[in-house]
Amino acid sequence: TEYDQSDFLGQCVDKYRQLANIDSAKKLPQVETPFLDETAAIPDGEPTGVLKPIASKVLMKVLYAARMARFDLLRAVGHLASYVTKWDGVCDRKLYRLMSYINSTIHLRMVSWVGDTRENIGPHLYCDADFAGCSSTMRSTSGVYMCLLGANSSCPLSACSKKQTAASHSTPEAEILAADLAFRTEGLPALDLWNLLLGRDLRIIVHEDNQAMIRVCETGKNPTMRYLLRNHRVSVDWLHEVCAKDDVILLYEVSSRQAADIYTKGFTNPEMWQHAAELVNVFSGEVMKEILKSAGGDSKIP
Repeated sequence: TEYDQSDFLGQCVDKYRQLANIDSAKKLPQVETPFLDETAAIPDGEPTGVLKPIASKVLMKVLYAARMARFDLLRAVGHLASYVTKWDGVCDRKLYRLMSYINSTIHLRMVSWVGDTRENIGPHLYCDADFAGCSSTMRSTSGVYMCLLGANSSCPLSACSKKQTAASHSTPEAEILAADLAFRTEGLPALDLWNLLLGRDLRIIVHEDNQAMIRVCETGKNPTMRYLLRNHRVSVDWLHEVCAKDDVILLYEVSSRQAADIYTKGFTNPEMWQHAAELVNVFSGEVMKEILKSAGGDSKIP
């Protein structure tokens, strides 16, 4: 199944042009990632951006397409949405970059395929976090990706990119908050649904790329984080209880295969960005044809 939001995303670009008073004859630049390089010299404290009055209208329209069928846009949209009340000139440039990326990648599609019987497919949950990725608040961003996987199946179900509500002192601490979000909002509610749909008692497989965080969940002990306040301690104790149950399997996943990574940070390297997007099944038509040919299938995408 191919999820095509190209017409709607084209409308998003047209709306941006209209609201930002950009001449339709002026071409938006071709870019390969939706993020600016924030390590470059970007001046802080720029005055209020000229696009502040229209930013919400553009972002909310793009967010619909991102949630429906372009999971690669979630982090960029969510990041800008958190600045709507404190919009500045840097945000203007970030929005321009995002809309240029959308205009450059309207051909991309999110694709799902199922080639296994219901006995050989099950839910997988990926959770990840960056460390102090927000330059203004030093807060981390949680990323969650839920899908159905099998030997011959890969079906995206849901995704989330959300800035954490408190700053973390280490990567394991940020990963704990991301896992707490993943279990509560995506993993456990979906498990009940898929038990019913697939007609058997399932175990949800959780993929995590931080071994220190996995150890904390397994043991319930956290000696290096004695400073944690009550809110974070609740997350640790609750995760320990959940991971001790028979219907949860917590696995270590290498970072290069962590599908939730795309929702936690701003990629500026085109090769790394393409790899991250393909992990959540966002492909170009040419890539899909090569995948189908290598699998011995029909090269026509439905």
